[in-house]
Amino acid sequence: MPARRGPFVLSSLPALAVLLIASAGRAEEPARPFGERGQVALDNIVALSAGGSRFGYPLVLPGSAGASSFAIGYSGILGYSHDTTSHSPGQPGGSSSITNTLWIAPSLDVFVGAHFSVGATIAASYAYGEQSQTSFDGKTVLREGSGYGFAIAPRVGYVIPLGPSFALWPRITIGYTGGHTEYGSATPGGQFFSSNGSLRGIAELGLVARVHPSIYLRAAPELVIGVSESTRTSSVGNRVEDRDSDFAVRLGATAGLGILLGG
Repeated sequence: MPARRGPFVLSSLPALAVLLIASAGRAEEPARPFGERGQVALDNIVALSAGGSRFGYPLVLPGSAGASSFAIGYSGILGYSHDTTSHSPGQPGGSSSITNTLWIAPSLDVFVGAHFSVGATIAASYAYGEQSQTSFDGKTVLREGSGYGFAIAPRVGYVIPLGPSFALWPRITIGYTGGHTEYGSATPGGQFFSSNGSLRGIAELGLVARVHPSIYLRAAPELVIGVSESTRTSSVGNRVEDRDSDFAVRLGATAGLGILLGG
């Protein structure tokens, strides 16, 4: 049976968020409503997501099933994850892999008019890992690889106030993601190269709860529609190149903490 350990994330950002809340002074005037012109929202300082990454993964090892579509993972502005998968390691048809990923993904929205926001997420990631794969004739291929990924995702939104502390914040995002991966191996049949690109549309309906004039929590179900294309090249004997395209629709959710400037 396949065995999988979920991502392990190290980040000092939760502690930073606590310090920000603790150091914020008492407001001398009533807080301005969320979404007023001139405010700036730094979104998803720390966050959790369900339904897979909205921006994809930079490194997918050959033979790996990848993350569960219903997995819950950390998706804050800065992070590190360690992921291990295995399926009958050392046995014919078996495999095991280890992947380490580091990323940075700042997310910012500016309210350019009353309730109307314009923003973007810009993400970059680097991953490295290794894999052992055993064929049905008993031969084992050992691979080591690294890869990078990036995402540029502009968006627009509109705030619908629900009272002094709550608001709906629907947003529409159109983004592009891409990445490249290279594997090397001393074992014949082990070299592997891949690249991928994806155009994604994301519709989300966020519920905002302000816990402080400068701090808010946001939870949002989301619909992600993606069109992607990938190329895989094997440099063993004759060069072989495979191209693949995919169209996918999925549901997910994100919940996180944000900082509001000008609140």
